[in-house]
Amino acid sequence: MSCLDTLVPMRIIAAGLLFLSAIPAFSQDVKADILAHLKVSKEFTLKVAEAMPADSYDFKLTPPQMSFGGQITHLSQGLDFFMSPFLGEKPSESKPASNSKADVIAFMKASFDKAIARVEAVKAKQLSETFKTEEGSRTGLDLLLGMLDHTTHHRASAEMYLRAKGITPPEYMF
Repeated sequence: MSCLDTLVPMRIIAAGLLFLSAIPAFSQDVKADILAHLKVSKEFTLKVAEAMPADSYDFKLTPPQMSFGGQITHLSQGLDFFMSPFLGEKPSESKPASNSKADVIAFMKASFDKAIARVEAVKAKQLSETFKTEEGSRTGLDLLLGMLDHTTHHRASAEMYLRAKGITPPEYMF
């Protein structure tokens, strides 16, 4: 066996070890990015929720749709839905005390704060772990990305409610 025969496998092993050692750092960067987006999402969603007058929180674009307050409530409940598998819990069925603007916004803030604290506690290895949900199995990263996507979807719907009322939504934040 020549030196070259042993050098190539050693380089492959060294490259593999280097790659594996970078995974926790990469995972922490992903988690930090998700946290940053979640915090901006909270701020942006709060601006959207505050833009609707209190007397229009029960406004619906069409009868079968959720009300504006219902959109914000559902968006907030979704945060727990996506984070509860990390703790092996079922999503809570909590909701605001009423559909009033003050109660919905207080619920939304508390839901975001809870989700932010939970994301901060996520361990790097949990991003690649598979978790059981009511809809099947998902990786931790997929749950976090799904949470951001769900929030964006319902916030965008709430912005359409504002437009239907003649209210210009807050400027997009990223």
